[in-house]
Amino acid sequence: MRLSSYLRKATIGAAVIPLLAGCAGEQSAGGTVERASKRPASWTDLPVRTGARNVVHTDTDHRSYEVRITVKSLVRGSKEDMRGARVDEELKGMVPHYLTFEVTNTGRKAIPAAYLVDGGFALNGTDWADAEKVYISGGRPGGVDLPCADTAPKTLAPGDSYHTCVPYALPEGVGVLSLTYSAGGYLDEGGDVAVWPVEGGLDTASAGLAEPGDIVRVRWEAREDGVLELPARLVSVRRGSAADLAGLDLDLNDDERRGVPYYVSVTYTNTGPTDLYTDQADRVRLLTEGGRQIPGKTPFVRDTKIPGCPSDWVARVIPPGGSVTECSIHLVTDDDDKPFAVGFVQTGRPGLVAWRAPLR
Repeated sequence: MRLSSYLRKATIGAAVIPLLAGCAGEQSAGGTVERASKRPASWTDLPVRTGARNVVHTDTDHRSYEVRITVKSLVRGSKEDMRGARVDEELKGMVPHYLTFEVTNTGRKAIPAAYLVDGGFALNGTDWADAEKVYISGGRPGGVDLPCADTAPKTLAPGDSYHTCVPYALPEGVGVLSLTYSAGGYLDEGGDVAVWPVEGGLDTASAGLAEPGDIVRVRWEAREDGVLELPARLVSVRRGSAADLAGLDLDLNDDERRGVPYYVSVTYTNTGPTDLYTDQADRVRLLTEGGRQIPGKTPFVRDTKIPGCPSDWVARVIPPGGSVTECSIHLVTDDDDKPFAVGFVQTGRPGLVAWRAPLR
């Protein structure tokens, strides 16, 4: 199964397109929808678990604001919506999805550049890839405004709210696993995360996962030997305890220190012509039911001993034909989100391969 890497494109570099159809309706300054666009028959309401979540919005200056996000609806559009639009090459043939939600400032200070609040959102595909956020420019033929656009005010005062709609694009045939909102923005790897699951998404995502004992060839950059396809096998996924990590220098944030560690062990075989250095563990991701991809952490001290996670923490050399088992530590910071699969970020390909996680 192919999966995306954790990192998405930065907001500034996201695609800008004029869509021919939208999702929410034209909005007044007070945040009410004044005119709804005619809805195409090809659109489908997705069974997302709507409702409110209290979250933290962190802006580009690392200032935090308390907000409440209320998901209203998620609609799958049609490729026809993109017909004639100016799109990046990578978006051609993709299907737009329209997320409508409400933002309320529940804190005591005004939020500047309120349009950045949606930067913490991610729409997670059933292929475990993150959808591409689509930025709209221009209008439709005849001067009609686009009804699915970010309509956030410049500043959101305490107690004020606004409704908005943000479009995302997924490849044709890919469903939606969930929506997630990260407190530290969409590049946050270890902060607090709110999840809105989509009914049936997890079942779809699980189809095609390799089983733990299956051998999967993973592409890895082996320095002077170029890219090698290493036979890899997931050995185990074990739940640990925060006490296991006491005293270790793992560069954890506050949420990770309160989180639950999971230890992922993977065996690799050196099929190259020369010695192989053992530093593949930084490519491993723990995939959760909520759609998160959690990178691993490893201490850089050879004599470090962690119960349930035996490994050589400093790179060593494996001769041709030899094998090594490496362990990585993944911190799950949400009590309601559970590990589901293990992925490996491949070199030279826009995705991961993944195994079903055998929890112990």
